[in-house]
Amino acid sequence: MRGVITGREVLENLGIIYREFGAACVMRCLWVLARGRSTTFLEVACQPGLKQTRYS
Repeated sequence: MRGVITGREVLENLGIIYREFGAACVMRCLWVLARGRSTTFLEVACQPGLKQTRYS
């Protein structure tokens, strides 16, 4: 398991990411990819200090 997300994986799963984590998570994923940073999906999806609004 690599853990690091790739542009291909994000684009292939864009609908799932949007549906499960919301538009903000999609934008963060795309921003990380545009910057060329290596990161894991959990680092992007579960950023500390962000307000969780979907289920709260």
